[in-house]
Amino acid sequence: MTIKSAIRSGAAYRLAALALAVSALLWISPAIAQTTDGSTAGGATGGSMPVEDIRDCLCLQPRLQPLQDAWATSQRQLQEEQNQLANVDQQVTAQRQKLDPNDLVGQQVLKDLLAQQQQLREAIRAQFMPAANQTRDAYNAAVTEYNGKCIRPRYSVDEATARQNLVCPAQ
Repeated sequence: MTIKSAIRSGAAYRLAALALAVSALLWISPAIAQTTDGSTAGGATGGSMPVEDIRDCLCLQPRLQPLQDAWATSQRQLQEEQNQLANVDQQVTAQRQKLDPNDLVGQQVLKDLLAQQQQLREAIRAQFMPAANQTRDAYNAAVTEYNGKCIRPRYSVDEATARQNLVCPAQ
């Protein structure tokens, strides 16, 4: 087989195409290589996060748990108050059903239950509901900030670099 006939064969064409593709990649790859700040050599933004951004995210992440815990606590307190109100509502209904119009003690018990019911409703409206909403909003804002800044691809080497000597600002 002569060289000319070998070039014409399918295997030779595939080998030549592969060699051309590899040389093109070797020629192009330095132009798209990333610099240390995460941008590409051509100035475009790369797909992964720069080390400094990873550091910021590593410092943001621990702030989420206390906010989530505060929200859970305020939700639990609100639920406890709502459960107490439901209990008092049942007592009011039961007291009304069994109340004798001539029973002054029963009437006083009903008045006390109605006052307790009103106090619970007011506490829920003025104290517990706003606290739950405020802690929820704080947590949601922190999660939104974290997601906006930190949910992007990271190279494990960049994350390891970011973790070295990591010092987060005081909260």
